[in-house]
Amino acid sequence: MNDADLSVNELIEPVNRYFHNSIAAQIVNILKNTWVTPDQVTYISIFIGLISAYIFSLGTPWSFFLAGILLELVLILDCVDGQLARVKKCASDWGRLLDGIAGYIIYLAVLGGIMIGLDKYYIALILFGVVTILRGIAYDYCKLTFITIIQKGYDGSDKEILDTYLKISKKNSILLKLYFYYLQVQRFIFNGYFNSLDSFSTIVNDGLDNGLILSFEKRKEYREKVSSLMVTWSWNGVDSAMFLLVLISVFGVIEDYLLPLAIFLASQFIFTMIFHRVKIYKINKIK
Repeated sequence: MNDADLSVNELIEPVNRYFHNSIAAQIVNILKNTWVTPDQVTYISIFIGLISAYIFSLGTPWSFFLAGILLELVLILDCVDGQLARVKKCASDWGRLLDGIAGYIIYLAVLGGIMIGLDKYYIALILFGVVTILRGIAYDYCKLTFITIIQKGYDGSDKEILDTYLKISKKNSILLKLYFYYLQVQRFIFNGYFNSLDSFSTIVNDGLDNGLILSFEKRKEYREKVSSLMVTWSWNGVDSAMFLLVLISVFGVIEDYLLPLAIFLASQFIFTMIFHRVKIYKINKIK
């Protein structure tokens, strides 16, 4: 069995693969033998993100430049915490949950700061915010699904929902409940159905027990079929959208390009969703 045959590198956002990850690797090389943990890096990124949001709210050309630089640092740190967790072998469910929540806190705060700073372009900012969140939800769903099917032979999205529900059953956590409903929103977008915690309890025994683990050859075949789909989704992550926001902020053209950028991101997302539905339909039909 060749692990290279089951790689999912196509799913890595290009801005991370060719830019952020290499910078993050240098930082991780410094931090790997220190007491710094991935969660601490995430907390720092939240702090810097909130500072960026505040500076955006000042609404001057210089503030947009500085806030854009800080937001770019946040994007790099978002790669650092994941790499550091792998290097230190201390990845955890809490870390993954914290990382996801941190991203949305930062993105919403930044958009709020820009809205205050510009004091206009509300429609463009709302469109940008909604599309960015939808892109993040969809990208996370596809990433988890593709990776687990290709490398483990089952749909990790369904397993993640089940595992989260079981954790909630043992520990009544608000964060876990939020994560459960986040996963349900993902499933609603792609599968058209949504379960509350109460209704899910009636189908909890379905889980993965009714599914089969795909063989290596089946997983390899599936990978070949969804390769183009993975490449398409790699351009629809949140980091790509935020990196473009960084560029128009740093170059002082945010007022001119904010609405065109929001329209472009929305159009790209709609196209990708259509392509995804058509591609998956064909794959399932062949089965």
